[in-house]
Amino acid sequence: MEFKENEEIIFQQTIEWLTSKSFNSSVLITQQLSEFQINPFTRSVVNKNGELLFLTSKEFDLLYFFYSHKGQVFTKEQLYENVWGFEDMPKDTSNLPSFIRKLRKKIEPDPDNPIYIITVWGVGYKFSEEKP
Repeated sequence: MEFKENEEIIFQQTIEWLTSKSFNSSVLITQQLSEFQINPFTRSVVNKNGELLFLTSKEFDLLYFFYSHKGQVFTKEQLYENVWGFEDMPKDTSNLPSFIRKLRKKIEPDPDNPIYIITVWGVGYKFSEEKP
């Protein structure tokens, strides 16, 4: 009996912790943005002109992940693991640059000269610390 009670307490504490972390991070993100309004609960993104950006599920996940880790450089392997949930990188790695290109077309003023999602040559990608 005592084991089940302890298990229930740990479960409840975990739920409370996850709920508080989820709530805090989304509030911080919506308050910090000036170029975008990212709402993780509705999975929507609105640009500075008030226009709703239509992102696929993975484009949203990728943008949200990048913005949540501003300035941090991620390798392709790290992005596949954190955004797609792959522990081992897929053999066909051409998907990631394609996703990033499509996302840039939707969020960047000039996708050929990105100011938000920056390529770090020889390493990976990062979300610019200066923008938005």
